[in-house]
Amino acid sequence: MDVFLEYLVEKKSTGVDILKKAGVVLGAFVAMILGINLLAIIGALLGIPNELVSFMPLVLAGIVYGAYLILRGLNVEYEYIFTNGDLDIDVIKSRKVRKRMVNVATRRIELMARIDSPIHGREFESSAITKKYDAVYDASQGGVFGVIFNRDGVRSLLTFQPPEKLAQEMKKLNPRAIFLDE
Repeated sequence: MDVFLEYLVEKKSTGVDILKKAGVVLGAFVAMILGINLLAIIGALLGIPNELVSFMPLVLAGIVYGAYLILRGLNVEYEYIFTNGDLDIDVIKSRKVRKRMVNVATRRIELMARIDSPIHGREFESSAITKKYDAVYDASQGGVFGVIFNRDGVRSLLTFQPPEKLAQEMKKLNPRAIFLDE
């Protein structure tokens, strides 16, 4: 029987995300002030201040639009897709740009358990893990799992928050490596 599960979750803003957004707004404000002053200085040096003043609205609009695009790019969603034992996680930015983050075959999972597990938690801090993928949308809700897998000789760690049904379906395919109740 074919199994297909798909979940779209929006990443909640953390303190770091809010600081990034505030930095973009502050940077745009500073760039607007610098742009106005730079145009005035260049105009005064060249002796044509009135012609350059007409470009100021264009420069300001460009800065505001650039800041808007950057702020939209900070809005992130994750899509968990489980199809017949393959877990695909995509990152969607601005509700437009989709990029495959990781693909994991459930049968190749070495360990899947809660990150805060007293039994398996230390394994997620191993120095042998060279690549890390983070697809956690709201850590404050709990239910964050770590998945250790090997792809092309590279030991990797995926952290994500699977819904209960997705976790159960994954456990059916690899019960020896997936621990849900710890």
